Amino acid sequence: MGVTRCRWQGKINMQCLKKYLIFTSLIIGITLQGSFVFAESLKLVTNWGTASYSVSRTLDFVENFNSSIAAQKVGLEIVFVGGPEVTPATQQLMALTNGMFDLLFGSAGYYVGTVPEAYAIYGSSITPMTARQTGATKLLDSIYIKKANAHVLGWVAAGVGYHIWLREEPRLNEAGLPNLDGLKMRSSGFYKSWLASYGATNVMVPAPDIYTSLERHMVDGAAWPGLGITDYGFEKFLGYRIDPPVWQFDNLLWINNDKWNGLNEEQRKVLTESVVAFEEIAYHYYKNLATEERLKVEASGVNSFRMSSEAERLYVDSAQDLQWEQVKKLAPENYEALRKAMNTSN
Repeated sequence: MGVTRCRWQGKINMQCLKKYLIFTSLIIGITLQGSFVFAESLKLVTNWGTASYSVSRTLDFVENFNSSIAAQKVGLEIVFVGGPEVTPATQQLMALTNGMFDLLFGSAGYYVGTVPEAYAIYGSSITPMTARQTGATKLLDSIYIKKANAHVLGWVAAGVGYHIWLREEPRLNEAGLPNLDGLKMRSSGFYKSWLASYGATNVMVPAPDIYTSLERHMVDGAAWPGLGITDYGFEKFLGYRIDPPVWQFDNLLWINNDKWNGLNEEQRKVLTESVVAFEEIAYHYYKNLATEERLKVEASGVNSFRMSSEAERLYVDSAQDLQWEQVKKLAPENYEALRKAMNTSN
């Protein structure tokens, strides 16, 4: 029909035809380009549901990534498929290893049975940005590739530590450290040896049940990070938070290594650069969020409990040492390299 429009009195107007062909070529090009904008989709699963502040922030990253010119140019998108309702959190790394999903956002601590070197993240106080500079991220990446067929894209939630939260003001032992003798503390496998080292009786309570366990006086306190207290609302049962915090968040973003190797060079470059940029943004985001939460819990009546400066140093160091002992016992072949890369003194 277009050629017909260029015909006049039985003759074809060549200038009109030329313009028509150029226009048609552009339309076809745009159509083809639009068809291949997302030539590769990466399926993402998360340890927690969308109500979690960390998953919500990660999905913001996903949205920004997908809408970026860089991602569209290389034909790459991330598709969120769900959280633990899709696959239980503790089984998600295995699912990633086997290629059931392409991307996983979650806690490295959930998978220390497979990769015990993850304890090193808790044993260090460096930032994700510094971890890249010291080679720690690269080292962890090589370990995860070998043990879990997973490439570490980034350490995308860090800088927020863990506390002991109590109803009553804590007692101190002769060294000026917390004395939890006779106290029943909400715990999990992660906190067990730490709380026991101060004499506490560990009571294993999953996060959704902490509120009830405190409300019914089943426990005298809880081990919990500096975020999420107000989400569950159990600050109303607490009177003290022992400071300073110990350890830090260990949330990584992994990609199945086979999938990673299947991406072209430009796709890998865009994905890597995007995650590297997100690491620093996320680090400050969580630090600020933890500060806001601190103000909220203190406004509700929770007091910060401080020890002497010497005792606080010992408190933090001993908590980190517990993590490094696990690395040395369970992954001795990588212990020295990790201690050096994580920039922690021996």
